[in-house]
Amino acid sequence: MKLSQRIALIVGGGNGLGRAVAIACAHQGATVVVADLNLAAAQETLALAAPGGDRGLALALDIAQPAAITAAVQAVVAKFGRLDILVNCAAICLVDPLHELTPERFDRVFSINARGAFFVMQAAARAMMPNKFGRIITISTPASKLSVPLFATYGASKAAVDSLSKSAAIAWAPHGITVNTIAPGRMTGGMVDALDRDLARVTGQNLDELIASRTKTLPMGRRVDPAEVAQAVIWLASDDASYVTGERFNFTGGQELQ
Repeated sequence: MKLSQRIALIVGGGNGLGRAVAIACAHQGATVVVADLNLAAAQETLALAAPGGDRGLALALDIAQPAAITAAVQAVVAKFGRLDILVNCAAICLVDPLHELTPERFDRVFSINARGAFFVMQAAARAMMPNKFGRIITISTPASKLSVPLFATYGASKAAVDSLSKSAAIAWAPHGITVNTIAPGRMTGGMVDALDRDLARVTGQNLDELIASRTKTLPMGRRVDPAEVAQAVIWLASDDASYVTGERFNFTGGQELQ
């Protein structure tokens, strides 16, 4: 198994891609810690990833609160002795026409997607440094490189994540820590379903027609399953990717090429 004996913290693991990643990590031998704003959802994921609850931990975590991030990482180290892998899937995507975007909604997105993502990386790196080993993987998006006027804050906040991750890759490479991002295309379930609903509401489109239209435009004609993306996470977290750092991996089925 690729992640045998590893301790993996999955932030935003309560549903969608985070849940798929937690399950995949557990199946590859890792002890998984599932952290989510919704503790019940994190516990449900843990039950799916580690039936019987004999291997793992579920935590409530709001990554907009740096002190809570520090406490969560400390809890992982206190229970398991170290932290080997961080996968941050936590994010929000708010739909706002740019001329209506308020400072409050702008700050809400950036407090989670950019600031929160950085301080999760920082806390994890501090825990990894004594062991001279670590894998940090943050979920990005094609929107970080595309024009997305109705959810520009999401794209911009993830562009910040891409940039911060490249800098962190250089800063922490001497400590044996790799830092990468993965940009999945349009997925099924989770936050993408909520985005589709918000886009339909704001544009006045029928939801089913909007989903069909946004799927039809994809080169492969389908959306990606979170379980597929989770396999890319497994590779980056494994010893097979020990010399890979500072990279942004497109998992978009060609979406960025259009």
